[in-house]
Amino acid sequence: MVDATTAGEMGSPRQSSSDRIVRDIKQGMYEGRFVAGQRLAEPDLMRLYEVGRSTVREALQRLAAEGVVTVTAHRGAQVRHLSRAEARDLLQLLEVTIGLAARLAALRIREPGMREQFIKAYEGLAAFAGREDSYDLVRARNRFYHAMNRVGGNGLLGTLIDGFNVHLIRTYLRRPSQERFADYRAMADAILAGDGGRAEIVARRHLRNVMTALDEAPDSIFAPGAPTQPQTT
Repeated sequence: MVDATTAGEMGSPRQSSSDRIVRDIKQGMYEGRFVAGQRLAEPDLMRLYEVGRSTVREALQRLAAEGVVTVTAHRGAQVRHLSRAEARDLLQLLEVTIGLAARLAALRIREPGMREQFIKAYEGLAAFAGREDSYDLVRARNRFYHAMNRVGGNGLLGTLIDGFNVHLIRTYLRRPSQERFADYRAMADAILAGDGGRAEIVARRHLRNVMTALDEAPDSIFAPGAPTQPQTT
């Protein structure tokens, strides 16, 4: 599963109306126009995007399939709201997969054409250092991780990472820019040096830093956790 942003940049000739809705809702989550737990009423979306009900339903079905929204009987669709435990579970999986992706990229970086495409993606991300967060930064960060995966050569790994819906955490859990870009630089330096072990270590450290930020975040930004099941003896 490729993020709609990345798919559009990979040569899709034009976006359908449902493509446009999917992309705008994801962008709106980052910009605060759509927030975790917000109800997405079909009539409201029809007016907002000036499309018919079938187009809105197609977009919502796609977002539901990606895990971005949830659809329940009698309540319709709403932006998915992660509990703290769900966010931590997601980050634990990302720590392993991003670490492996960085290791594989470092091991293949000297193959023809690999260094050039990775450097291009990293420079595109590094250009946002010291600037305010924006959706353009999100797109540059997506390109950086996709370049890492392409260089690493494991297509299944890239599909797994895309399916983790990292944007669900990024929308309301952001670390200081200086710290994030120090992590990106450390990953890029290790990959470009061809040091697979170090690349995996620094990539996993980046995700652990995000987990630390998650642990320090207030309860109010998370959905209530599932009730504890009673112990039986």
